[in-house]
Amino acid sequence: MLTLYITRHGETVWNTQKRIQGWKDSALTETGKQNALSLGERLTHIPFEAVYSSPSGRTKETARLICGERKIPIFYDENLREINLGDWEGETHTTIKEKYEAAYQHFWNQPHLYVPASGESFNMVQ
Repeated sequence: MLTLYITRHGETVWNTQKRIQGWKDSALTETGKQNALSLGERLTHIPFEAVYSSPSGRTKETARLICGERKIPIFYDENLREINLGDWEGETHTTIKEKYEAAYQHFWNQPHLYVPASGESFNMVQ
């Protein structure tokens, strides 16, 4: 039986600044790196056959840190990228909420109604 382990990338600088990332990238913080290393240690007993990751820098680094010295192949797949949030990327949640109030509310509370000015809708991602 196939077992999948799914994890999110480690904390980034933009996460701490409450900035939207999407396709843009932000470096892992020291906390993010330490959390990935810690997770890797907790998973050392799992005989992974492969790791699949988005090609973003933050996810690549997280995957490498989790794998550590183990010789597990890591495959980077564009289909695993985060939603493209267009003009929102790099902006803070506060700024986006002020500039795009309805779209922001839809994004978080009614994603089926979210229509971006740029980037991708949830339907496009699916």
